Formats: sequence, structure tokens, C-alpha cells
Amino acid sequence: MAMLHHVSLLTGSAAATRDFYEERLGLRLVKNTVNQEDLKMRHLFFGDRFGTLGTVISFFVIDHLGSRYDDGDFLTGVTLGIPDGSAAYWTARLGGLTVTDPNDVAITLVENGPALPAARQVAGSVPGDHQITGLVSTSLETTSTAEAQRFASTMLADDPGLILRPGHAGTHRFGRGSMDHVAFVVPDKGALDDIAARASANQFVIEKFADRGWFTSLYVLTPGGVRIEFATPGPGFTLDEPVETLGQGLGLPPFLEAKRPVITAYFHDKGVDFS
Repeated sequence: MAMLHHVSLLTGSAAATRDFYEERLGLRLVKNTVNQEDLKMRHLFFGDRFGTLGTVISFFVIDHLGSRYDDGDFLTGVTLGIPDGSAAYWTARLGGLTVTDPNDVAITLVENGPALPAARQVAGSVPGDHQITGLVSTSLETTSTAEAQRFASTMLADDPGLILRPGHAGTHRFGRGSMDHVAFVVPDKGALDDIAARASANQFVIEKFADRGWFTSLYVLTPGGVRIEFATPGPGFTLDEPVETLGQGLGLPPFLEAKRPVITAYFHDKGVDFS
């Protein structure tokens, strides 16, 4: 069984997304960066104090992003863990245990174990013993349940972090709140090679390998075209920034550092300050 590494979604508003995930949910902005495939697009990562794998939700920021159409095969919804005994606190804080974020993403909180260790807790308005503990699951809606089940059984060992649900015919149009991908943890880079071999043997489409600096990734598509990522545990978000100042400036992996002046100048002209 794998473990969820992170989920990545789309937003049209960095400010509204930050307000919800930092101020309402109490997560920390742990990486304030750009999309490595498009350096003119911001990419925000939220998680616990360290951005520990399994706690991270990220958003690609796309100005003037339109509405999404949830048809065909697509990923949807995020379930987050909270400490045992904290449901009443979150119900009072949010008005319920299922809420909708500014991008029309359903966020569900479920009690699923002990509180975060003190070292991983985020300084903020949510008490440490009530803070969100990490990702629990997301759902894959599919028009081909048998093929999706074959993918899950082969590539994920029926991981409970990915829930399969019957979908309806049509084409998913990406827009606000669409989930670009869900990522699962693998132990090391060698495991990525093993997964790629297994994907090829089963005729699943391998989209790409990518060194993200903070981790290394392999992207494989489900038979319905949904992007599934497999990612290594580290070296983690403190590769380029100390934990004390994570997210407080433009974070870049070492291989993009030479492009910092160009990236900074571009976003300065758009009125974006990464601090």
C-alpha cells in the first residue's frame, strides 16, 4: 500500500486560496514558487510546519481561470485528517466537517488518529492539538470502472487514498478547483524505475520523469487520462530554504536558481511580490 504524497489543484486566486488554507484551515505556506513547466505560473504548496509529505496541498495559480466541467474521468474532493476528539472544534470553526474552498473544492475533515507532534505544528490560530494531520484520500470519478480498477490494483495495490467512483460520460474541462494530479510516495528513485516498468508492461501511458529538486517524480496516466504521480520522500522543501522562513520568499530548486532574476522581474511587472 502506498501513501499520499500531495495533491495539486488549480486556482484563479492566490489571495483567496491562501486565506482559506492558511487562515481557516491553519496550514502553512511552505513553498512559494513557480510551475516548473511554465515559469510564468505561480505554484503554492501548503502543509504542516515542514511541508511533510502526506500533508501537502498545492495550487497552480492561473489568472482569469474559468469554471470547470466535471464530466468524464477526473479527480475530485480532498479528505483531510484531524486528531481524534477535534471534530467539535472544527465544526464550530468551519460550520461543519465538509466545506467548500474558494475554488469550489469539497474539503472533508475526518478524525483519524493522534495530533501532530509539536515540532510539526504550525504557529497560528488553530491550537496544535487540533491541527490538520494530513491527507487521507481523494476520489477518481471514472466512466470505465473496470479499467480504473485494473490501474489501481496494478499501480497502487488498491490504495485507500484513491477512492474510485462511477462517473458520467463527457469530457472534463479544467478550471477553478480541478485537480491536476494526486501523488503517492515511493521509497526512492529506484522504485520509480520499477513502477515505470510495471506501467509499460501493462500498457499504461508514462507521461514523464521529472526531478523537481525537492523530490523526484514519475507521472503515469490512468486509462481515462487522469494524471497520477509517484514521488520520492525527499530531499524536501528545506533543500533551498531554512524551515524558519519556508514560504516567505520565492523558493526555487537549485537547477532554477540562475533564472531567479528573470522570474522575479516577470512577476514584479505583474504586481506579484513573493514575500
